[in-house]
Amino acid sequence: MKVTALTLLILHINSLIDSGKYNDITISDVHTAIENNGLLRFIKKRCGSDIDLSIHLESTVYGDFENFYEQQINQIYGGYAGDERRKWGIENLGLCLVLAWTNEIIQMGEGLELSNRG
Repeated sequence: MKVTALTLLILHINSLIDSGKYNDITISDVHTAIENNGLLRFIKKRCGSDIDLSIHLESTVYGDFENFYEQQINQIYGGYAGDERRKWGIENLGLCLVLAWTNEIIQMGEGLELSNRG
């Protein structure tokens, strides 16, 4: 999986946070979406046209990104759910947790590759 798929997702999530329109998405909402293996689809449904996840959900440009992402985020959830404040300093906004955990996927590096630029 290319890191660029994750960094693009981070940019999108950051934009949603900055808008302030989705501050009502709770950490509990994020947990529930992860438990249902549908975090990306939850975000898309909740945020509608404010986020374009077509390259992540409907394209094979990044392989099966949705499956990769949901597996990785589920691993983090399994190890750290309930410990968000201590580990990442997050206790209020669900999208901040999504941002932190997406960044954590990059830091873990499992199954990731950098883009080749010539």
